[in-house]
Amino acid sequence: MSDESTPEAPHPSEMEMLRAEMRAGFQSVEKRFDAVDKRLEGHDKRFDEVDRRFDAVDKRLEGHDKRFDEVDKRFDEVDKRFDEVDKRFHEVDSRFDGVDKRHVTLDARITDEEAATRRHIDIVAEGLRESFKIVIDKTMATGDKVDRLIASNAIEHAAFRDGHTEHEVRITRLEAARGKRKPTTT
Repeated sequence: MSDESTPEAPHPSEMEMLRAEMRAGFQSVEKRFDAVDKRLEGHDKRFDEVDRRFDAVDKRLEGHDKRFDEVDKRFDEVDKRFDEVDKRFHEVDSRFDGVDKRHVTLDARITDEEAATRRHIDIVAEGLRESFKIVIDKTMATGDKVDRLIASNAIEHAAFRDGHTEHEVRITRLEAARGKRKPTTT
C-alpha cells in the first residue's frame, strides 16, 4: 500500500485541540440551555398569572350568564310583540292589494290616453311636415330664381365690359386719327 491510500492518524496535539474545541462548544450550548431555562421559568410565571386572570373572568361570566337569561326572557316578550306587528302587516298587505288593483286600472287609462296623444301628435307632425315642404319648395324656387338672375347679371356685366372696352378702343383710334391731322387755322 502506498502512503496516499492510508489516512494518517492525527497527532496527539491535534486531538487535544479538537477535544478542547468540543468542550468549549458543549459549555457554550449548556450556557444557552441555562438561559432558555431561565426564560421559560419567566414564561411559567406569566402563564400562572394568566390562569388566575382566566379564573376571574370565569367568575364574571357566570354573572353575565344570569343577565343573558334575563335578556332571553325579554326577547321572548319582543317576539310576541313582533307577532302582533306581523298581523298588522297582513292587514296592510290586503289594503295594498286594493291599491295595486287601482294602479292597474290607472295604468290602463294612461296607456289609452298615451295612444290618443300619440295619434294627435302624429297628425300635427304630418301637418308640420307638409308646411315645411311648402316652405322648402318656395325657398328652393327662390334660390333657383336668384341663381338665374345672378347668371343673367353676369352675362350682362360681361357684355357691358366688352362694350366699354370697345368704346375705349374707338376713342383711342379717334384720338390717334385726330393727332395725325393737324388742325386747320382759319
